[in-house]
Amino acid sequence: MHERTRRQICQLVFVVACALPTLLTVSTVLVRNTPWFDNWRRERLETELCDRFGLRFEIGQMKVLAPGAMQLERVNVTDPETGADIGSIRVVQFTTRDGRLALRLAQPEVRASQLPHAWHLLHDRFLCHPELTTHPVRIAADDLSILSTGGGITLTDLQAYVQPHDYANETIMQFKIAGREMPSPATISITRDRSRRFPETAWKMHTGGTPLPYSLLSDYFPQLPKLGNSCEFNGPISCRLSRDGWNVDLGGSSITGIEVSRVFDNLAHKLTGTADVWLGKCRIEEGLLVGIAGGMTVRNGQIGDSLLQSANALLGVQSLVANNRPSHPFDLMQFRFAMDDAGWQFIGACEAQNRNLQPGILALQANHPIALLSTPQPLGISIPKQLVAPEYSKPVFAGETNNLVLDLLPSPPAQPPYMNSPMVPRVTMRSQD
Repeated sequence: MHERTRRQICQLVFVVACALPTLLTVSTVLVRNTPWFDNWRRERLETELCDRFGLRFEIGQMKVLAPGAMQLERVNVTDPETGADIGSIRVVQFTTRDGRLALRLAQPEVRASQLPHAWHLLHDRFLCHPELTTHPVRIAADDLSILSTGGGITLTDLQAYVQPHDYANETIMQFKIAGREMPSPATISITRDRSRRFPETAWKMHTGGTPLPYSLLSDYFPQLPKLGNSCEFNGPISCRLSRDGWNVDLGGSSITGIEVSRVFDNLAHKLTGTADVWLGKCRIEEGLLVGIAGGMTVRNGQIGDSLLQSANALLGVQSLVANNRPSHPFDLMQFRFAMDDAGWQFIGACEAQNRNLQPGILALQANHPIALLSTPQPLGISIPKQLVAPEYSKPVFAGETNNLVLDLLPSPPAQPPYMNSPMVPRVTMRSQD
């Protein structure tokens, strides 16, 4: 081979094997370190997140820490349609190792009024798509702040795990509330079961023995503020979402700090005080109470005379006070209740606070009974609703949200059409031949 030919071949090999790769490497490094490339990569990630989760993500800065590790800073999440602020995260770190995804969130904030978006994100866009949950996911957050009009609340030591199974996905979340002594964390588990003909979602929560404030969800459920700002929940709750709607089981739980006067706002009768309710059994199916057993204690309140008279007519309450006053003060009102297919049963239980009292006492004032209650025979399913709201809980003002308690209570059976509308006389016209 000629010397000049060999020289040309060597030059060509040098250009192809050395110069071009070096030039491409240097160009790639230079391009990847330009603001233009960072903006393009960040906008592409924002578009992918929006397409996958249906929300608008705005990322302030994006860094690649190592192969399989990425950091996002100043992440804001908004509703793409209304522009409403859903939440923000100061720093998000992604790490992928052996097919497992780990996320660490620093100072995330969520608007309580936008929690439906968070539920939609987790359930509809994540758990209901098996292709997105083929690998385990672990999420940790330093301090998750839930902001609401009733006051913010911060969740600490938050850990969440998404574990895929053959025909189900399971999500477990544990957390504590800042400023409260919690010997064990509260736990929430969400399972999407696809082994059935129609997939179902099971949702369970246990407070870990420490009451959780209702203000946590006050903006999510507009009816919750009617229970009072100091209302708290303790115990287990389990829900199941099927094609027929939500089924809820509150057995073994308690609700404390209920402001009774707010529950009775715009109702026909008056009852005030601070109430605690404990539930041995409570089942709600498709938004309607179908079975319950428990007790209720109301302290330092007043009962309207009209409510006392209505309770006498419907429940058989025996009043021991004169009915010449609009309301009667009491130190303690306590009773037990139960409802099943046979109907309701009530019995006064003030003797639980003082063994010297006779059974069946409904209310006390200065240790003197003022009302007795005992229902030996089951009462009609709709009796409680007729007692507190003779008009069957229809809102008094247009646009007013319904009463949370009355919405759950069974209503009287529907009246026949001929009782709801006036009779129309029949007119027959005859022609004379």
